[in-house]
Amino acid sequence: MTEKSLQDKYLLKEYFNKSAFFCAVAFMVFIPISTALMNIFIFLTFVFFLLAGDLKNNFIISWKNPISRAAILLFLFLLLSINWSIAPGAAIDILKKYNELWYIAFMLPLFNSNYRRNIGIHAYLITMSIVLIGVYLMFFEIILPIEYSIKGNKQSFTVDGGFASHVITNILMAFTMFIAAQRMIFTRMLFKPAYIVLFVASFYYVVFISTGTSGQILGIILLILFIIQHTGVRSVLFVPILFSLIVGIAIMNKNYLNLVGNNSSIQFAIDKLQVQYHHFTSTDSAGNNTRPRIYLNTIKIIRDKPWIGTGVGSFEEALRTKQPSFYDATSIAKKNPHNEFLLITVQIGALGLFSLLYLFYVQGASTDKLFKREQKFIAQGLVVLIIIGCMGNSMLLDSREGHFWAFFSALLFSSLNKELE
Repeated sequence: MTEKSLQDKYLLKEYFNKSAFFCAVAFMVFIPISTALMNIFIFLTFVFFLLAGDLKNNFIISWKNPISRAAILLFLFLLLSINWSIAPGAAIDILKKYNELWYIAFMLPLFNSNYRRNIGIHAYLITMSIVLIGVYLMFFEIILPIEYSIKGNKQSFTVDGGFASHVITNILMAFTMFIAAQRMIFTRMLFKPAYIVLFVASFYYVVFISTGTSGQILGIILLILFIIQHTGVRSVLFVPILFSLIVGIAIMNKNYLNLVGNNSSIQFAIDKLQVQYHHFTSTDSAGNNTRPRIYLNTIKIIRDKPWIGTGVGSFEEALRTKQPSFYDATSIAKKNPHNEFLLITVQIGALGLFSLLYLFYVQGASTDKLFKREQKFIAQGLVVLIIIGCMGNSMLLDSREGHFWAFFSALLFSSLNKELE
């Protein structure tokens, strides 16, 4: 092979590698905007990753990385459980929802420099800033809610959910707030004002505008983590100040909204919890849609097959056959117990629960090995977010939440290979 041919081959490889990286970033950009475009760009990322070649070396990189390896092992257990799934018809469809576990493996080598990692983080913050600008324009009634159609399906951009649902948007905004807080500390003075504005705007949206309770809880927990990271033992003084600040703003916000005839998101969350508590403690059928009853009935399923579960995709069938009265009475838990730990345990038993806990443990332990302090703190926030989030949602099963976690797992822990050398 001539020198020119080798050079052309190298240039082509670099082109495909850069294209894969660009598509990975575009994939992340569309997570809060469009599921269809998100799926298109993750597919294109995989295609360009394959065309770039060097698959053996990339496989070694991904397998040496403890986060990627743990995620692949969990996916392989789910794949293996097809053999004993009591719902073979649903097994493949549900297995596909866990694809993000192996997506980490081919996205991880793409973030092979701090320059690329910063591009990914900046692209995420810019995307969420655009969403934030849109929701504030509607919140202050400068523009009306936007409605549009994609292939005949009506879509809308709203204050509560942006382009997506209030659940996913507020979870993503909580992480945006956390990154902006870190950037206020670590960035150069010239850019600090921009991050201060982003932090304040995202904080107010997460806690006081959005009705996404999961995002509100995660936002407050991430703020507490931020204070602990930067103040250490002195956080015992700062955390009460944080809660006092939130309560004070909530009271002022409630008084203002009462004047204009609106309800605050804090009051909405409190009212929702009160209603759920009433239904749970009563004997009415509405109680079957509360988290505690869903969890109790899911645990009853687990007791029948505690070690290897009933197979991937089996939750609905297991609930229907083992808890028929609850299945008939619930409207929100037929396919999903809204708790990833319980869902994984139903499908692949104690083996699956241990694998999931091991994955999160490896992520948490690996943050201490990250050299850059800012990325270390952000990675710690990601681990806290996914663990707490999985307690009230099926974060890995849910498409956008799972893909968001996979993207940042690949980005933040991609430097781990160099740190371990």
